[in-house]
Formats: sequence, structure tokens, C-alpha cells
Amino acid sequence: MRMTGWLGKLRFLFAATTGIMIASGALSTLKAQAQPPLDGPALEAAAKAEGKLTLYTSSVDAETQEIVRSFEARYPGIKVEWLRFPSTTLFTRFAGESEQKTYHADVLYSGSSQLYQLRPELFRKLTPELVPNIAKVIVPAKNPNYVVGEVLPHIVAYNSTTVSAADISAHLKSWKDLADPRWKGRIAMVDPKISTNMVSWLMLMRQTYGDEWVKGLTANQFKVVTGGPSGAQQVAAGAFQMVVPSVINHSTDIRAQGAPITLYSPEGPTHGLEMAMGLPLTAPHPNAARLYVNWKLGHDAAVLLCKMGGVPNVPAPTELPCPTMSPRHVGSNDMITPEQQKDVLTAYGIKP
Repeated sequence: MRMTGWLGKLRFLFAATTGIMIASGALSTLKAQAQPPLDGPALEAAAKAEGKLTLYTSSVDAETQEIVRSFEARYPGIKVEWLRFPSTTLFTRFAGESEQKTYHADVLYSGSSQLYQLRPELFRKLTPELVPNIAKVIVPAKNPNYVVGEVLPHIVAYNSTTVSAADISAHLKSWKDLADPRWKGRIAMVDPKISTNMVSWLMLMRQTYGDEWVKGLTANQFKVVTGGPSGAQQVAAGAFQMVVPSVINHSTDIRAQGAPITLYSPEGPTHGLEMAMGLPLTAPHPNAARLYVNWKLGHDAAVLLCKMGGVPNVPAPTELPCPTMSPRHVGSNDMITPEQQKDVLTAYGIKP
């Protein structure tokens, strides 16, 4: 799907649905906002009374399964269902359901914050009174209608049977070395049209290393692949020697099965995929949703993220080794206009 088409469609859907949302949802929204905040045992009891939570997520299934299993074990009586889509598809589906007045999503957890910034009024303001653990976050959101749940730094995933440590040392010290002719015809690139985060990474690389570097990278004839997990699978199979930009959970499953994938963070700016969490105003199970978001920002979820190689956006647990936020962390630029995207994709030789 073209990002420009998606943006246009999304803006149209929001324009068409704003009136619907106000007319049909205003009463329930005002009632929800008028209710006094619940906390502690009262919130848990209210969430268990609802008994269900529907999560819309762009996280890979392997990570979501672990998170959901832990949440359900901590709060028996709340059954979690989830749907996984790339962020662009996730947002389009949510907007379409809002247009049709069919409300299913209790929590959105996405690799882009664009929707929360474009239409913040569709989401509840996340305050410490509503979600106590939000007071602990390290990387702030750009508005109070979402929170950054974790950061997944962009890295290189390479095939350790076809790429040696000496190759990495000599030809991939920094991101700049992606333009080294050593990698010609051997690079897979995650399709930037599936997420603004990928476009943001391309923009950052271009700003850091310049247009001549962009020409060098395109001269290496990288091939666009449909997604991060797909790219990692193709690298493991030997179709490519590396995939960029990857994140750790793109290859979690296949590495556990013995795939020859090694993860590497080159020198240079650390661009992070900031996983954004929002509570829709129309959530059918608002208390379960609040409980989930608060738990996701708590200690137990942070332990899980550490074990999976993610970077929690709250103070890291001290009882186990845990990745920490890089001092070179650069947050994603999610508010990319269609014109900016077209310019970036064209510069890299990718059809918009």
C-alpha cells in the first residue's frame, strides 16, 4: 500500500468520521471521562468484571504471545485477543471501524505514533491518575494521548555463515559502510512504505551521510523486501547477506531455531523504533485497557522485554542484564508528509 494513498485515505476517513464520533460517541465518552479514576484493587476488579481485552498491535507474534501469556497469568479472568498488522494497515483498519461505528480495539500498540498525533482526540489523555506507571517513562511522547512502551533500536541482521567477523570489522564499522562495494547485491532493505519509521531511518541516514552516500548505497543494488521477519528469513536462507533496518524481534523465532543470524549495531546515530501505545475513547473494555497499559509500563513487562532484547521505556530491572537506552538514541520522525516521503523514496531509487 502506498503511504501517500494511505495518508490521503486516513485523512478522508477521519474527516468523515469526526462527525460520527462526536454524534454517536460523545455521550459514552463523556460518561467515561466523568467516572472517577480507579486504581489498585478497584481497577483490577473492574477489569476482571469486563473479562476481555482486544489488542491491535504491529509487534511480531512471538513477542506478543509472551507478553499476553504473562499478563493473563498475572490477571486470571481477563482473556486477551490480538490482531497484528503493519502500522499503516493497523491505523487504516481502526479508522475504518470508527467510520462504521464498530468498536473493537481496547489498546493500540504500534510501531508509529502518527495516528495519535494526527487525531489525538480519538484517544484518552494518559495521565498518572489514569495510568500511574506513566510517571516512570524515560522517552516522552509527543502528546499526552499515547505513551512510548519500549524502544527497538534499528540494527543490522546478517548471515554469520557468509559474513565473517573480519568482514564486519573491515566493511561495516558504521552505517556509512552500507555504501561499501563489498555489499553490492547482498543487502535486503525492509520496505519503507509499510511504516513511517522506515522512512524516518532513511531520512536520518541521508541527513547524516549526505546524498553522495545515498548514491553509493543505491549503487549497491539493495532489494526491497516485504517486512523485517521476511527479510531475516531470506538472509538466513542465503538470498542476502544482511537486512536493514532490522530490529531484534524480527528474527527472534528463527534464531531460537538455530538460524545463522547475528545482530549488529554499527557506529553512528542509533535510530529507534518507538512502540507507541494508545487507549481509544471508544474502547469496549476501558478498565482492562488501562490495566494492561499500566502493567506494560511496569516491572514484570520490563523483565520480559529485557529477556527478548527490547529496551523498556521505564527504569530497567536490576536483577538481570538489560539493554539500556543508547545515548545516541534518535526518536522516529513519524510526522512525515507525503511530499517528504516521495522525495526520500525517490532519492533511494524506491518507487513511491
